[in-house]
Amino acid sequence: MQKPLREMAGFLQRMLPPQIPEAFEIDGKFRTIATEEIIRKGVPSFKDFMYQLYSRLIAEGSAFDKPKKEAHEFSDSANITTSYPFISNIAVLLSNMGVHGTLSDNRDALLLDGIEMLTAENIVSNAKISETGKVDCLRFLTDCGIRFEGLDLSGKKAAALAPLVVTYPENPEMLTGLKVMATVQRDVSSKYVNDILLRCDYRVLANRKAEILPLLKDLTAPLPADVQAFILKLHTDYMGLGYKCDTYVGSSTRFEYFCRSKELWRFNLSLNNGHNITIKANNTEKYPDIIKKLPAWLQAKIEKGYGCGKKMGLTDSCDGGCRGYRIPLNESFMDISEAVKAWLEKEVSCIQNK
Repeated sequence: MQKPLREMAGFLQRMLPPQIPEAFEIDGKFRTIATEEIIRKGVPSFKDFMYQLYSRLIAEGSAFDKPKKEAHEFSDSANITTSYPFISNIAVLLSNMGVHGTLSDNRDALLLDGIEMLTAENIVSNAKISETGKVDCLRFLTDCGIRFEGLDLSGKKAAALAPLVVTYPENPEMLTGLKVMATVQRDVSSKYVNDILLRCDYRVLANRKAEILPLLKDLTAPLPADVQAFILKLHTDYMGLGYKCDTYVGSSTRFEYFCRSKELWRFNLSLNNGHNITIKANNTEKYPDIIKKLPAWLQAKIEKGYGCGKKMGLTDSCDGGCRGYRIPLNESFMDISEAVKAWLEKEVSCIQNK
């Protein structure tokens, strides 16, 4: 079974940026929403709101959970829309509040033409929200401190006056942050960067490809200091040698490192598998002395070979072999870090000498 909703909420909470710089870059197209000063106050306020929202989901998530069987136990991906529809529906309602809401003159309210605007478009997924699902989400958002003037949630269908007035008395600046992040979610989201609203990814406001190293620092921040330092140095060493790194950042994240056109290794971050390195090595038989320095469990995987165990006739079902050799980035990683580094260097050497 998939991991419970409260664990996904905890994972998304950890994906929120640890710190938002005071002077983050804002593209001109988003400065039409508000001045840079107002945006720079609003976005951190929205992040704080999402942190509290996830805390409530961690505590109360079981009430909204609908467990499903995972598509693949080895997958680093988790489809929020299909696996965690309550979180997806929350994102849809928030994004529509931001995109279709007009900020009041003193920016302490979002004004919508009517309740139908809350589901006017789905910039998060293609899934439809049922009336029951909408009421559940609106009640939850009310519990999180958002106020809907004139909204009646006492029945099975939500009813409201037009226009609908949305406020957040605890910190009205959050509403500007919501509008900004909803707009950037709609305008910039792609296969390379998604779940922008749920992660409050302020970097996307620059409207250009984010610098990789600061992003990697944020994503590795929960790791032990020595493990984080190792990953950051590994990244800078490979970039210094001119290798390519492709990034895919969302509710599951990966940094793919290439030597020539061959993908060599990945840094992954996902709900299912946490922080890990996945090495895609095809030349292990050429450097047995290095392989012998690796732990027994990893040697056993290497002995089996990189590739689908089922296709190779080694297993009756998929064993995740085609995904590479996955190594968790936990407290014990540093015990094998030098061997892993040497392993990657040998694999690079083999690729370059072909």
